Amino acid sequence: MASSKSMDFPSVKKSSYAAQVEQNQTIPNETSGLSFLPVPGPVGPQGSSGKNGSTGLQGPKGEDGKPGPKGNTGQSGKDGLSSTSSSGQQAGWASYVNSSKKSFKLGATQGDDGWVSIFITSDQKNEEFIPEGCTSLWNANSRLLNFKGLKIGSQVFITYNFEITTYNTNTEVWFRTFFPSNGQEFSQIVGSFKYQNSYDLFVTQQVFIENQAMWGNGAIPQIRTDYDSSVILNSIYVSVV
Repeated sequence: MASSKSMDFPSVKKSSYAAQVEQNQTIPNETSGLSFLPVPGPVGPQGSSGKNGSTGLQGPKGEDGKPGPKGNTGQSGKDGLSSTSSSGQQAGWASYVNSSKKSFKLGATQGDDGWVSIFITSDQKNEEFIPEGCTSLWNANSRLLNFKGLKIGSQVFITYNFEITTYNTNTEVWFRTFFPSNGQEFSQIVGSFKYQNSYDLFVTQQVFIENQAMWGNGAIPQIRTDYDSSVILNSIYVSVV
């Protein structure tokens, strides 16, 4: 059986950039052992300029050509595309800002398998640009995101702003928008936070209203951490496209 043999590679001594430049610019003299730098010779005299050539005469102008035949009539243009999506949903948005600073306790043993539902008590809201036909995109009484005013097939972007305080180093944080009626969820990892500290964070999730259950029963914002922490939900921005 053939045996493998380790090969030793010669080490390369690292040097500074300036030292390498200086080494490459110095050429050794093999006969004398001395080093010298190449010196450019003197520049020769410049020759005289040649004479300019003469400009030729301009030729006579040709006759105008005959006009071509009339082209065929083009096809009628298509109607412009609608600004609504393929679901027929009109775009719009709304924002809801928390008027209280209620904190929620987090940790692996909290909530449903660590998932803790969070909500806002909103006195400050902006529904001036809400899609036509919607009453509200956040139901403060049921503490749910409300999609009943939208069309099935709509796309919704939800931006959550929250402040989380970690009590241990390397705390892992997850966030999700959860539809309890059919168990549908849109979850993502927020990050693993190295230090024990308070962090002001924004998380945006893209949600698709795929069916009647998601449309009619709403969704819950939830957060999960592996170590004990606390969180305050500051605001929710809901954008419909």
